[in-house]
Amino acid sequence: MYRLLAIDLDGTLLDPSHRITPRTLDVLQRAMASGMYVVIATGRVPYSVHAVLQDLTINAPMITSNGATIFDTRTNTIVAQQLVPEQYILSVLDAARGLDLQFCYYTHDYLYAEQVLYTGQNWYLADVPVRAVADITEVYPQPCIKIGAYGEAKTLREKRRELERRFAGQLYITQTADRWLEFMHPGVSKANALSMIARQLDVRPEEIIAFGDNHNDLEMLRFAGLGIAMGNAHAEVQAVADYVTLTNYEDGVAAAVEKFAFALQH
Repeated sequence: MYRLLAIDLDGTLLDPSHRITPRTLDVLQRAMASGMYVVIATGRVPYSVHAVLQDLTINAPMITSNGATIFDTRTNTIVAQQLVPEQYILSVLDAARGLDLQFCYYTHDYLYAEQVLYTGQNWYLADVPVRAVADITEVYPQPCIKIGAYGEAKTLREKRRELERRFAGQLYITQTADRWLEFMHPGVSKANALSMIARQLDVRPEEIIAFGDNHNDLEMLRFAGLGIAMGNAHAEVQAVADYVTLTNYEDGVAAAVEKFAFALQH
């Protein structure tokens, strides 16, 4: 019997308009009413999540920044957090700049973006408090939750692998979209954060269903008893999943919860 749903946001729970559809909202509310926990597991920072979750009151801590921050939505407090090690910030910025990437620097209060990125891609930055700077190194050494890097989709996965090799054991590097990389504390992942929450709630991994669509969801899908990739997920995510559901614009989360979680409750 499944007792916990761990669900990514963008490309998974949210439809292409960045909303939770009425059907999916109803299914999650019924799941919680039946005793299941719902854990949101997103790459977003806490201050960019609240608007999209205004209709969904969850009953468990929320995983944000790909696991760098665990946030208690009931008390609006940080339960646990791992910041980017200060000694690696400038070196990873230098290495990524050499690969023609553009940067964001996430602090507790603001998202700092280099002016060239802010000007060219402000569609991404519209829902968070952002400050543009000429050079991202101006923000250092403010405490950093994560560094984001934007690049060309056709070469970014190759560049990600190169950076993963260069900073192995020093930073956790993951890809959250076709054009977006993120750099975090080496102990960070959605799976590690989910493991911590599951222990607190006395839930075993085999009692968890996890949903995701991109590289930053891989560890979480492997950790869960049932790892489900979205129909719109990247091929590397679908390859490790136990099941591939419908897309995020076809209520794929709702369909899978009804198929697997509700079916076992009767």
